[in-house]
Amino acid sequence: MFVPVVGVQFSGHFADGSGHNLPGMTSDSTSTGGSGTRRARAGWVLALAATVLPGFTATATSATADADGYHIYAHGFLSNGIVGYNASDTDQPTPIQGKPMPGALNWPQAPSPDGRFLFVAPGTNPRLIPYAIGADGELTERTPLAMPDVPVDIIFAPNSRDAFVVVGLQNAQVVPVRIGADGTPTLNGSPMPFGESLDGVASGTVSPDGKQLYVASLLPRQLLVFDINADGSVSPVKQRMSTGLNPIYPRVTPDGRHVYVINEISGSVSGFTRAGDGTLTEIGGSPFPTGMLPHVTSITPDGRFLYVPNMGSGHISSFAVEPNGVLTPLPDVAFAPEKPGTFAESSVMSPSGEVLWALGTDPLRGGEEILRRFTIGSDGVLDLDESVAVYTGTYVADGRTLSVIPRR
Repeated sequence: MFVPVVGVQFSGHFADGSGHNLPGMTSDSTSTGGSGTRRARAGWVLALAATVLPGFTATATSATADADGYHIYAHGFLSNGIVGYNASDTDQPTPIQGKPMPGALNWPQAPSPDGRFLFVAPGTNPRLIPYAIGADGELTERTPLAMPDVPVDIIFAPNSRDAFVVVGLQNAQVVPVRIGADGTPTLNGSPMPFGESLDGVASGTVSPDGKQLYVASLLPRQLLVFDINADGSVSPVKQRMSTGLNPIYPRVTPDGRHVYVINEISGSVSGFTRAGDGTLTEIGGSPFPTGMLPHVTSITPDGRFLYVPNMGSGHISSFAVEPNGVLTPLPDVAFAPEKPGTFAESSVMSPSGEVLWALGTDPLRGGEEILRRFTIGSDGVLDLDESVAVYTGTYVADGRTLSVIPRR
């Protein structure tokens, strides 16, 4: 009987120290079941070799994982409180003590790129609230900064010093913020209006070189391009690109060559090629279909794969990112196959790029959020880790409600 050994890589050697490979030693076996594709190294060849070849020894070594682990933070749009977990690519998440209460109706959270602070921005009593991240992941509130309107998204520049809060359901503005050494935010000049009254409910991202801010404006169905000045302020909108219905949560590839934005109502992703000056040209074949109500995407650190949770479908859409920016569909994976009607909304990549975390909402538990883990195969196909299904005690995943921060 064939018994695959999951998550273990085998190597073999003879007693004389020679490392001769046997035919089939490196072959992979693949089986399909549940929601994803499960891969296993074919260790049976080595076991057989150890039996029939004198002096041959088969050894097993654990697959690479994040030795130091990381912190995961989640909150719900309709509930008050941030919950945290210490986690890794392989271990079960364990709760972090404490549950800060920033307020409800909270769309965004965002960590500083240096991993020292987590920021949230509730819609009630609008303000930007910083939390210092302790060694065990505990959060300590710092001095908040009042916002002029309802915050919708928080976006950081790569330098961890400059941040941008997008505010307003209409007549939206970008509020430039300077982050102090202790995490305290201060205004960095005057807010920059988008320029049109319908602009609002906007979300954004910054290019890897820190030169452009890309913001999806929901009602006008446009992706806006702002230049970021050397002092961290932003210039007026220099380009508007048409998108599908309800554009949200743009993302730039790690090499800075392409920009993708979710079209929530259209059920698709619009893709753009980014020029040297940050302006955009739509990619041939765009938009690319997803499931229903796609939301917060993730991309692997090498830029090869893009993942899209779908709030209106039971799966996560997966794509290979081609060199020209075209998205090639990969097999979908169910978010919670054992819980029909439970859909994913927000996603984040682990620091290794080998695991995707996704946060969804379970309607049968009053909208309580559930956290799941997926491993990423070398071909980009996701595999659901059925051992991880953490109910967070927070409610309704809608917005940028999930963060992963490496341990320092």
